Amino acid sequence: MAKHKAMDSREVGLVMGLTVGKYFFGSDDLHYGLWTDDLPVIPENLRKAQEQHAALLLKTIPADVQTILDVGCGAGALAKRLRDKAYKVECVSPSGPLTAEARKNVGPEIPIYEAKFQDAEIAKTYDLVLFSESFQYMKHEISIEKASKLLRPGGYLLICDFFRRTGEERGPIRGGRRMEAFYETIKQYPFQTLVDEDITKETARNYELVNDFLDQVGRPTWELIFRYCTANYPRTTKVARRMFRRKIEKLETKYFQGQRTAATFSRYKTYRLMLFQYNP
Repeated sequence: MAKHKAMDSREVGLVMGLTVGKYFFGSDDLHYGLWTDDLPVIPENLRKAQEQHAALLLKTIPADVQTILDVGCGAGALAKRLRDKAYKVECVSPSGPLTAEARKNVGPEIPIYEAKFQDAEIAKTYDLVLFSESFQYMKHEISIEKASKLLRPGGYLLICDFFRRTGEERGPIRGGRRMEAFYETIKQYPFQTLVDEDITKETARNYELVNDFLDQVGRPTWELIFRYCTANYPRTTKVARRMFRRKIEKLETKYFQGQRTAATFSRYKTYRLMLFQYNP
């Protein structure tokens, strides 16, 4: 019998996010939306906000770029946009389920290296290496080192992701590397900073949707499941709640106590659009 590759919780979350996005919003984008002041933060506008996010990335790509490596390509939505803009794109994807979706989206003409970035065997260089909300999942020392080896002289590193703010603890919203540690690391390489734009305000608004969904849908569903189990399987439910008490409390604290908000995200995180040129 074939042995299945283990999935971690982050991968499960991404696949679930893709499933919800495709069903409710007709979107195969996995990244945050960019909410400008003229765009109301309502579910119907999520796809538009994600399109604005992608447009900002495309606008940031320098004019002399032709070849791009999309690291952590998700379901391939951004790679497809890049291909349609006549860029020569290749992708790295460590997730089997997401890789399958990406292959459907981008077609056979775009190569996908199905491996973790640090393990991907790539024997070429690119004009630009792109991390769109994938940088947070990797150790920045390894990512920057590998990216520098995959760039031609004069090539570019483009990162669009969130980081933990200097001096702040992790906070209730997990993810993100420390901002000051990233700056210290990239100073050790021959990169020139061309763009370092703070777009926290425009991306934090995604959590207005998240908080509303958890309050209006998540909490009632969670409570209904426990009422059903308690009414129909009281002994089993009592034992299960005792055995998994800490995990249940942690989950309820994380999702159902109003901590996943735009204000919380803005306090602990800084979302950056950064472009660096590699000048060895």
